[in-house]
Amino acid sequence: MGQHYLKPLFAPKSVAVFGASDQTDSVGKIVFQNMLQNGYRGALYAINPNHATIQGQAAYASIAHITAPIDLAIIATPAKTVPDIIEACGKHQVKAAVIISAGFSEAGAEGAALEKAVLANAKRYNIRLIGPNCLGVMRPDIGLNATFNLGSANVGNLAFVSQSGALCTAILDWAKTNDIGFSSVVSMGSSIDVDFGEILDYLVSDINTHSILLYIEGIRNARSFMSAIRAAAQFKPVILVKVGRHSTASKAAMSHTASLVGSDDAFDAAVKRAGVVRVQTVTQLFSVARALSCGFHPTGNRLAIVTNGGGPGVMATDIAADLNLVMANLSDTTIAQLNKTLPSNWSHGNPIDIIGDAQADRYHHAVKACLEDPNVDGVLTILTPQAMTKPLEAAQAVIALSNQFNKPLLACWMGGEQVLPSRKLFNQAK
Repeated sequence: MGQHYLKPLFAPKSVAVFGASDQTDSVGKIVFQNMLQNGYRGALYAINPNHATIQGQAAYASIAHITAPIDLAIIATPAKTVPDIIEACGKHQVKAAVIISAGFSEAGAEGAALEKAVLANAKRYNIRLIGPNCLGVMRPDIGLNATFNLGSANVGNLAFVSQSGALCTAILDWAKTNDIGFSSVVSMGSSIDVDFGEILDYLVSDINTHSILLYIEGIRNARSFMSAIRAAAQFKPVILVKVGRHSTASKAAMSHTASLVGSDDAFDAAVKRAGVVRVQTVTQLFSVARALSCGFHPTGNRLAIVTNGGGPGVMATDIAADLNLVMANLSDTTIAQLNKTLPSNWSHGNPIDIIGDAQADRYHHAVKACLEDPNVDGVLTILTPQAMTKPLEAAQAVIALSNQFNKPLLACWMGGEQVLPSRKLFNQAK
């Protein structure tokens, strides 16, 4: 198989940062600092006509002063300078550029004219563009942090592609706290050139990417997007949030990234046919990311719920139905096993209410019986911190079982202070 044409963007051997700086809090300073601190494995060049050194590294007045080839240009300079920078990159045979700079079509007629000039120069020299008006791109496994985010991402197997740079920073901060890593993080911005379709095409062939998360405000090329997302979903889980479900939000999305926003009902139906999971909130996206990062992918939709409280079990059953999950019909063998190990007043059905005074051994027996049941594709375990409950011991029992079975095992330890140590343990265990 030949090299993918977006490889210079995702796996560049050399990077030049236009606008690299020592100026406190400047975007160019943060981008170059991130590249240095994250140990980028390729050749790195700072371009700034006003300084001989930047952050202790040699600086170049222009790309013409660099004799070596450059795969990727990172541009963090004023919008009015970008057309000429793209021209200079073209003459240097640069293959791709990430334009972090803002002030293009989202800023009015003058910005739109600059954007048109940038795109014309890029097309003339066959330079592929991410942006403008974006956070940048990360590939943690090669130390590529071409963003102005505060810090980098952990190495992992999730790819996150977003039209919102601000949402990227929130996701990255949350992921760091929860020890979740990424294969790629792409902030697309206005996406005047490379769009969702082409990025998906690359990610589906990327062996380091196991699952794909998308944040969408609008689609420019619907046919390309649907073709790519349909192909991707055949091989890897694809989960997305699309905003602009209502007319007022659609207008906001249009002003933000200048993306086209179509009928939400039509979009929803199309992605469902493609086999893509759509969630409605960032909180739900966080939850999905957490689950996918564990590496377990369900093979069916039959769910067993183990809980020490009837109310949470009923709530979970409702939500499961909303997600087209079905409550598993427990086998006779499982029922018999539960009758042996649980109090006589357990629920005798699914959800499996193991009663409020349940200790770790009761969780162990109930969850183990469900995981062994061929009628069960996955198990959700719920704990509420009641007077007799020992949340940490119960968590340890569940974690021990997760290492013995190749089925999705989810944990929901409800509450606050009393369950925080358990949640930390779950995060560490994955």
